[in-house]
Amino acid sequence: MRRRQIADAARTIAVKYGSEHITVRRIAKEIGVSEGALYRHFKSKRDILSLMVERIQEDLVGDIEKASTIGRTPLETLDRSLRNHVSAIQQRKGVSFQVIAEIISLGDKRLSRQASEAVSEYTRRIRDIVAAAISAGEIRRDMDPDKVAILIAATLQGLVSRWALRNYDFDLEKEYLSTWLLLREAIACGE
Repeated sequence: MRRRQIADAARTIAVKYGSEHITVRRIAKEIGVSEGALYRHFKSKRDILSLMVERIQEDLVGDIEKASTIGRTPLETLDRSLRNHVSAIQQRKGVSFQVIAEIISLGDKRLSRQASEAVSEYTRRIRDIVAAAISAGEIRRDMDPDKVAILIAATLQGLVSRWALRNYDFDLEKEYLSTWLLLREAIACGE
């Protein structure tokens, strides 16, 4: 049984029913296997959530890497990375944020550390692009790359939380774009 199939089934369950409904039983039913077959791969919900965090990190970093291969300026790379990320969030109904919220509610230190490392890696990648944009003269030199990266991540978190709490009743990509343009104007070098 492939780990990706299991992670995708868990993601589907989280989108349909919420992350608190991710169970071995539900995943087995979703992919059409016995619970015993899943237990050969995973001992608990914790193991499944750990796999989901791995996938979240792959997705987050993948969004940045896709944007970086186009050969644009650092600020354009940042813009494209964030657009890719927000588009993926909207398509997946914010499941990565749901999974992280579930991990926080469980209070499992190992899972919390793993999720924290995934978010930190994403923030580091954003920081590196911001630093490159500062060096290229696209972002103001008085901007701290670490703080800008945290501000960007917090802005995304806030938008997604508001979107989820409002039952996905607005276009996340459109809301993100207007917010990002305001933030970009605040950090960018004047023309």
